[in-house]
Order: sequence, then structure tokens, then C-alpha cells
Amino acid sequence: MKKILTEEQKQKRAETARRNGSKSKGPVTVEGKNRSSMNAITVGKYVDVHDEDLPAFATLLSVDDRKAYVRLHQANLRKFRPDSEQEHQLLRHISSEQFEYERCRKLESLQFQVEHDKLLREWPDVPDEHFSYYAVQRAADDDKVYRFLARKKKEHLAAWQKLQRLFTQNRKDFPVNPPEPVDITADSGLIKQPDPPPYVIEELLKVADQAKNEPTAVLPTFVIELIHDKELMSKYAPHYDYADLRERYPKPKPKLAA
Repeated sequence: MKKILTEEQKQKRAETARRNGSKSKGPVTVEGKNRSSMNAITVGKYVDVHDEDLPAFATLLSVDDRKAYVRLHQANLRKFRPDSEQEHQLLRHISSEQFEYERCRKLESLQFQVEHDKLLREWPDVPDEHFSYYAVQRAADDDKVYRFLARKKKEHLAAWQKLQRLFTQNRKDFPVNPPEPVDITADSGLIKQPDPPPYVIEELLKVADQAKNEPTAVLPTFVIELIHDKELMSKYAPHYDYADLRERYPKPKPKLAA
């Protein structure tokens, strides 16, 4: 049963609380004041946010140069020097849009290279200085891909510029003093290519199992790459017998530039 206090008891408790509170000066250092300002935040579901394998901002594809992305983001970290996790999140999106813009630009160049190679196979005797002209001519005849890439470049460039302005305005309107520590562990970890999900490896090994019983079976390249990946196999399928498959299906040679 809840105890009911008289008015006299309530006043006595309030006076005691005020007297004890007056004895405390609270945090004195800048660091202590910064920590105490966070005391009201009691929700714990965000505590492990930096334990993610892949941060939510990442827009990397399996064919992307992950080291190039991390180098780009590190350069942006040195340039913008985020003072809080909020600023760092904005910076992640800045890096992402910048990287996607560069990806579209490279794809545009690759498309011209593809056209160039097609012409080289069809007309091997045409002088080199004419190939670029004919490649552009073909692109003009069927410019669907180029128009798509041009549109995506424009979108990423606009988003990139808008995010930079937002970062600058956010820092001006909401300065963080003293700066908060920024954790870049998850960002640096993007250099490492993530492992395929276990269910994908399981499906690939089922395809490999079919090849064991069919001597003339043609295995997809990605299955052959898996059975030759000792690290992945020892991690996800340590007891899988792949000796015969490795002998029948040699490791694919590295892809050459066009």
C-alpha cells in the first residue's frame, strides 16, 4: 500500500532535497558538462550502431572498387572534419553521391570503349584516328544508354552539391562545442569485400553437387570461383569435398582490360 505523506512531511523532504542539492556543484570540466548533457538519453537501441558490417549509407556494388570509395571518404573526412555523428552521417551521403557520380562517368567512358572494340572487330583496317568518330556516330544513332547515364550524373551531382550546402548550413546553425568523437570503424571496414550470405553459398554448393554426378556439366564462373576460394570454403563449408571439382574446373584467369 502506498504511503501517504502529510503536508509537513512533504515540506521536510523538499527542504532536505534542496539542502543536499545545494552542496553539489555538478560537473566542472568541459568534458564532464558534455557527458552530463547526455544523461536524459536513456534509449539503448542505438548503442551498437557501429557494429554494423555495412553502414546503411553504403551504395557499393559487388564490382565497385571498395578501396577507391574508402579513399574518397577519408579525403572528405580530412576536408570537412565532422564535429558530430550527425555531421558524419551527412558526410557519408556526400561521399556516396560523389562516388556514384564518378561511377556513371566511368560507365560512360566504358560504353565508348565497348563501341570502339566492336568497330575494331568489324573493321580492323580502319585508321585509329577514325575509330572515335565512328564510335560517337553509333552512340548518336542509339543514345538510350548515354541519355540514361547523363540523367543519373545530373541527379548525383545535384544531390552532392545540395548535401555540401546542407553540411555547411548545419554546422553554422548547430555548432557542436566541444566536438563529439566520431567513430569511423564501420567506414574503414568497407575496404573488405563482404562475404556472400550463407544461403547464397548453400545454393552455389548445390549447383556444384550436380556437377559431381555429371562429368560434362558446365559450372558457372561464380561457382568455380567459390570452390577455389579456400578462405570462404574453410569458413562456410569446411567439410565439403571439392578436390575433384577443382581438378576438373581450373581457377578462372583474371579478366583483362578491353
